[in-house]
Order: sequence, then C-alpha cells, then structure tokens
Amino acid sequence: MHLISRRQAVLGMAATALAANFIPLSAAETPTRTMGRVFSKLKQGETVTIAYFGGSITAAPGYRVKTFKWFKDTFPQAKLVEVHAAIGGTGSDLGAFRCGKDVVDKNPDLVFVEFNINDGSPTNEFRKATMEGIVRQLWAAKSKPEIIFLYTTSRDLNNARGSHPAVAKYYGIPDIDLQPALIAALDRPDLPKPTEAQLADKKFNWNAKGQVFMGDSVHPNDLGHTIYTDTIVAYLKTQIDAKPSPLPKLGAPYVSEEFAHAAMVPANKAKLKGNWEVLAPTNKGLLARYTEGTINARGPGDELEFEFEGTAIGLFLNVQKDGGKFEWTIDDGVNEPGDKAYGGPKGVKKGKSDTAPGPYFARNSYAMLSCGLKPGKHTLKIKVLEERDKTSEGNRLLIGYFLVAGTK
Repeated sequence: MHLISRRQAVLGMAATALAANFIPLSAAETPTRTMGRVFSKLKQGETVTIAYFGGSITAAPGYRVKTFKWFKDTFPQAKLVEVHAAIGGTGSDLGAFRCGKDVVDKNPDLVFVEFNINDGSPTNEFRKATMEGIVRQLWAAKSKPEIIFLYTTSRDLNNARGSHPAVAKYYGIPDIDLQPALIAALDRPDLPKPTEAQLADKKFNWNAKGQVFMGDSVHPNDLGHTIYTDTIVAYLKTQIDAKPSPLPKLGAPYVSEEFAHAAMVPANKAKLKGNWEVLAPTNKGLLARYTEGTINARGPGDELEFEFEGTAIGLFLNVQKDGGKFEWTIDDGVNEPGDKAYGGPKGVKKGKSDTAPGPYFARNSYAMLSCGLKPGKHTLKIKVLEERDKTSEGNRLLIGYFLVAGTK
C-alpha cells in the first residue's frame, strides 16, 4: 500500500498547533497520479474548484477550512471555489448516490474524499464497491478531477485501514493516513492537559491516548484539525511542481460497477396509500437537501410503492423526533443467497428500519436497503408500523429521495 503519511514525523508546536513533516515516499511506493494538473492551474491564476466530500469531520470548520485557506494564501492569483459536500454520520454508500449532484455537477478540479470513520474499519467488498463507485463517477465526469483519499481516526488511534486503501492502490490515487501524525505527536512533552471540566465531562475518555486531539471520541478539536491540516499541506507542498498526470481513463472495475451509476430519485415518484403529506421544496434547514420536495407519513399504516430499475436501493431521509419504524419488501420479499464476506445488504429483499433510534438530534440520514439484486425492474413496498423507539414521539417517515444504483 502507499499510505502517504507512513513516514511522517511531527516536528514542532506553536502555541496550540503541531506541524508535521512529510517525507516523500520512494518511487516504488509513490501512487500513479500526481496533483500536477491542479497546481498548474493554480500557478497560472485560473479558476480551481476544490470539493470536500465526507462526513462530519469534513463538515466541521476544521481541516476543510484550514486547507482551503492554505490554497488561497499560497495562490492568491488564482480564483478558488470551495464545494462543501459533507454530511455528518454518512458513509461512502450514501456518498455514491450524492456524488453526481453534490460533487460532479460542480465541475471540481480536486476532490478530497473522507469516509473512513463512518465506513468502519473492517475490510469488505461492499465498501470497496461504494468507494469505487465514487471514483468511477468522478473520472467519468467532464472535469475528471484529481482525487485524494483521507483517513481520519478515533481517540484510540488504532483504526485499521483496508477497503479504501485497496481502491486507492488499484486506481493510483494518493491517500493520506492522518493517524500516524497524531501517534507521533503523543511524544511531545508540551501537549495541553485536560481541564477539570473536561475531566468531568463523560463525552471524554482520558484513558484513550488520543483524547487530547479530540472533542469527543472521533471529532478532532482545533489541535487535532491543525495536525490533520499540517499533514495534508505537507503532502500538497510536494506536489506543487509535480508533472501533471494524464487525464484518467477507466478500465475494468476493481470490484464492481454497481455504484458507478447511481441516482437520487425524487420521493414524489412513489405511489402513496394512506395519509401522507407531500411537501414542496424549501431552502430552509435540513429539508433544503431535498430540492424536489419530500413525502412524510403521518402515522401507522401509511404505505408506498416505488418501482425502480437497477440492482441497489436505499432511502435518503430525515431523523425526526416523532420518527417511526417501517417494514419493507422488494419484489417477493424472499432474500437471495447472502455473502457475509461481501458486506452490506447484498441480496436482501425484506427488512425493518427505524428512522429515530436512540437519543434524538435533527439530521439527514439514510437507509441502505439492498444491493446486488438481479438487474432489471423491481418493486419496493414500505409500510409504517405501530411500534416505535421508546425515545420517539410518533410514527412519521420523511423521505427525500429514493437511492437507485446499478443501471446506466
């Protein structure tokens, strides 16, 4: 593997910031692609669009804001455009469906992809397939952007890598493992000590060696984000004068092309039965993500039917304080032979989902229902149930999009 930060070492700390020294890998370890095309445009003062695609770590005003500022400060003659394409609590499975609308349509020159924490560390074919789908969508696009995979970590500083690096290696994509820089920083004698309030706060675990870099279990504090930024920038500096790579060309897929063709279909395409609300598009709050409106079940017994053509199906929905549970079936509702090694909901054709599990906080969410279905037309049926999580106040189900993949 070519994890770019393998030979990083933390060199120093300003008042609250650590700096990471990036030592380039040998030619044999270097990924195929460079950032030369991006930096050529920057040096020539052209418009350069940089997309940040990931979960809550990317959504936070941390490494995303800090690295974008570095680009602007280093290349003041260029016109920089930032694409904020991050949603907390989401992985590369939802990312594959969002990629077209949230990233490809913005014509990016460079895309940082950060889904490692939310995808989980076990290596499986499903996570490889969803990350591969993102890559293939980006490189099939008009702008054919350069891509950098980022691997964040938790306060335990022991996150395994597997699925994402395998895809990066296959496609020659640079990837930056941010965990080693934090591990190296533990040797500093002048790391900040926790305050009494932090010691008493249950969201912290000071027995975890990396807690000093985190605001909770996985989200970096300013110090953590600064180390992440310094590590990323150290790599970028090695690329300023790199020879541009040729435009990427897509050959045979590594795992699957299932998520290379993915779309978000408006919820109003479903046939509704019962007492559903059909809500118009809005630019307010979380519903602004559903630009073609939403549907919202009012209570138990509300049903819908949605016909689709493809091999994978899911729902892009909202967690609501009065969200309920629903059951669903695809076609005859008989599961196809499973494959535990593949991961994901391969061949699943029936199930039950909860739109408001555990303590409530408003957020966009999703339910990946099935993948690996036989190509062709299928029918999804959903019914809202009487039962609900004990923390919920109702039985509602708000859907913004159906997620459909696996057909050109």
